Amino acid sequence: MSVPIVFDKSSFQGLNYKDIIELHRYYRVNITPLLVSEILGDLSKEEKAGRQTPKNEVVNLSKKLFPYNSYVNMPCDRIIEDSFLGKFIDSENRPFLFAEESINTNGKKGLTFKETEEELSIKRWKNGEFDKLDEISSVLWRKESKDENVINEFKSQFEHLTNIKVSNTKATNPEKLIELQDKFLERINIEMEPDDVLELMLNYFKINADTKKQILDRWKQGGFADIEKFAEYAYYCYSVVSMFYIGMNNSLFGERLTNLLDLEYLYYAPFAKVFTSNDKFLISLFNIIKPKNVTFISLASLKSDLTKFQAVNTSENWSEYPPDKETETYQIWDKMFDLALSQRLKPTEKDMQRAKKEFDEIINMSESGERGEFKGEPDFVVKKSYMSKDDPCPCGSGKTLGECHYKGK
Repeated sequence: MSVPIVFDKSSFQGLNYKDIIELHRYYRVNITPLLVSEILGDLSKEEKAGRQTPKNEVVNLSKKLFPYNSYVNMPCDRIIEDSFLGKFIDSENRPFLFAEESINTNGKKGLTFKETEEELSIKRWKNGEFDKLDEISSVLWRKESKDENVINEFKSQFEHLTNIKVSNTKATNPEKLIELQDKFLERINIEMEPDDVLELMLNYFKINADTKKQILDRWKQGGFADIEKFAEYAYYCYSVVSMFYIGMNNSLFGERLTNLLDLEYLYYAPFAKVFTSNDKFLISLFNIIKPKNVTFISLASLKSDLTKFQAVNTSENWSEYPPDKETETYQIWDKMFDLALSQRLKPTEKDMQRAKKEFDEIINMSESGERGEFKGEPDFVVKKSYMSKDDPCPCGSGKTLGECHYKGK
């Protein structure tokens, strides 16, 4: 068991290697494409005396991205488009990935997932291998992150929200944001025509003309009650950027371009059960948006939890459940799994043997089963990852694969 978590770069950088080892025992890490881009962006930083080189910085950050118990989520722009088209409904708070193949054999349906381009790149970066495309991408990312014209262009797309202003100027900032959110929801759900709101959303997310026509046809033919019912995830993402604009327009959020880039982390929050950040701006925006069924944990609390677990766990003997009941991580697990009940229903040795047999059958079907499309939920999924001897062992010992289950091979 583990809990899906999304973190931004501030929280990722705030966790050391030992913290990450402990994290993987209790959380399933959803790596966002944005985090991968931000890590690569450091490659083109200016070198400074007395500090590690940008290349070494990227290598060390990449080494904290483990290939087991983690996934690189599908890019949010693709999911937003699928949301408009009705192809994506709900993430159910779990990572959303590109499937390589569909398997429909022996009455079993399944999906297999291969390594993404991001995962393949991370593998290279760990070894200090950077190609010309990496260098170009890094330079472009840093250039884009400094282009102040982007903020002006962003503002120009929200004229319909310009006059949403806070009335109680003496209220606390969280209270002001609540008032502003109420006014925003009233504006787009009551005062404005749904057709106009949809047009604004499609233009903001840069949906191409052909796809836009399909979306508008679906809207006209569908008889949907409102835009949120029509495209819930796209509506959520538009709410994120709209509240950023409204907060900025009321001097509650700064106009730094990095804020506009960082808010994309919240696009991925629905693909996890837990979101963590050390960025005051993102925390404020998270608290007003409140992604469905997602719990926030601060970096300080998460790091404290992991430190407490490290004091109890060893490489030879570690608890499969969070070992300290006073931690937020334990409380999150308890809410999700009902730990008292889970421990009473702990599988027997016979159950474990049966599960291993089923696991072997699934692996066999994923490699040799008949390919075929199907509808509905899969009976199994298989994620293919390739590890080096220097990666942490999937058993959770904290040792490298070469020191642990691949020792002497």
